[in-house]
Amino acid sequence: MNRIRLYWHRIFRRPTITGPYRLYVRRTPAGAMLDVEHYLIAMIETIADNPDLMDLLVEIEEDRRDARAHKHDGWEPEQLLIEKLTTALGYELPLNGAAVGRLAARLHAVAPVAAIPAQREAGAA
Repeated sequence: MNRIRLYWHRIFRRPTITGPYRLYVRRTPAGAMLDVEHYLIAMIETIADNPDLMDLLVEIEEDRRDARAHKHDGWEPEQLLIEKLTTALGYELPLNGAAVGRLAARLHAVAPVAAIPAQREAGAA
């Protein structure tokens, strides 16, 4: 059933934010889901188009494979490489102008309403 809901959402969805990357928001039983598919595709294309970033990604994969093959002391050698990759790609999504308000309004609209219990009277248990 969840998969049907996801497909239905993908067919009839409208972006909350249209640029520079399209962002979608959908309601879930526990809150909301922020769909950043277009941003993720842009980052994958950036890695694929840049040989230095692609080499860095391959090096991360090799370090992770080596760490799994050998028991080690918990030090993760690929962390510095991951930091270099995230610095090169950036890890922030830009929101321009009125997009901030539209995203806030959409997130507020899909947020579940939580009932907050009233404060107890003194002496009540």
